[in-house]
Amino acid sequence: MSTPANLYPGLNDIADVLEEYPIETSRYLTLLHEIDAKCIYSRPDLNDKIDSFLKESFDKSKLPVEEFKSKKLGSLSQINTLFEELMPSLEEKMHVSSIMLESLQALNNRLELAYEVALRNQEIPTRLRLGNDNHPAMHLHHELMDKIENKSAAKSSQALKSESRREAMAAQKKQNQKPAQQSQAQQSASEDDKTTTKPKRVANGSSNEPKRRKRRVNTEVLAKKQETKPIPAAVEPVVTSVYADRPKTNDYGEPLYCYCNQVAYGEMVGCDGDSCELEWFHLPCIGLETLPKGKWYCKDCQNKLKLKQ
Repeated sequence: MSTPANLYPGLNDIADVLEEYPIETSRYLTLLHEIDAKCIYSRPDLNDKIDSFLKESFDKSKLPVEEFKSKKLGSLSQINTLFEELMPSLEEKMHVSSIMLESLQALNNRLELAYEVALRNQEIPTRLRLGNDNHPAMHLHHELMDKIENKSAAKSSQALKSESRREAMAAQKKQNQKPAQQSQAQQSASEDDKTTTKPKRVANGSSNEPKRRKRRVNTEVLAKKQETKPIPAAVEPVVTSVYADRPKTNDYGEPLYCYCNQVAYGEMVGCDGDSCELEWFHLPCIGLETLPKGKWYCKDCQNKLKLKQ
């Protein structure tokens, strides 16, 4: 006869572990009680000896010093012998306790694995596992999750403003680059025309170019001009970005601005710099109470403009 299929392996393993818990616990607790039974007479006697020793040490009797010391040594030796008698039982008790802890920890791990198997196989219905959703705490949980999803999906007005600002700045850069490229193309075309065009010859062998008067030039002056080195072009200073390692958005997808690296709130002022990294600033962070009139530049853009000048 074939054995029946294990339809609920996770739940069956959970039931087995729950059955083994009281059996294992009662077995090890029985061993601990048996060890305590061995010390049923020695332990009270040890407590009495320690109490009497402490009382005698505080009560200064009229006994001579030598007799008092000998009495103390005698009580200490009795306490020591009782400790030696109880030490094997204490070691055995610690050993049993450590084995009990390991056994219960193994049962806990087995229970966690069985519960994961039951969840993976959907052996426990969600309604039975979590209960009804009518509890106020569940309503609050759903409301918070909806708010988080709406915040991550919808963008704030400041984010839309910054995006439109970026697009306008990119379009302005493209427009500024077009006339520069056209002027460069015209210069290259004029240079090509100069190199390709040659002076036309007339029938008598002379050219159409106007005659230039020859001048005598001192050779020493020419040599000095050739020796002079060309002046190197001025190198523009390279400004490294200080805010490269800062996150651009928070955990909810909202963009971060200003020196404080926080989301947009309250009244904010936008920097008029072409390549400003922070773009928008909170008024308290820049030490202003009202919005400035006209163009306004942040400290970083002001430093960049000073370097360019």
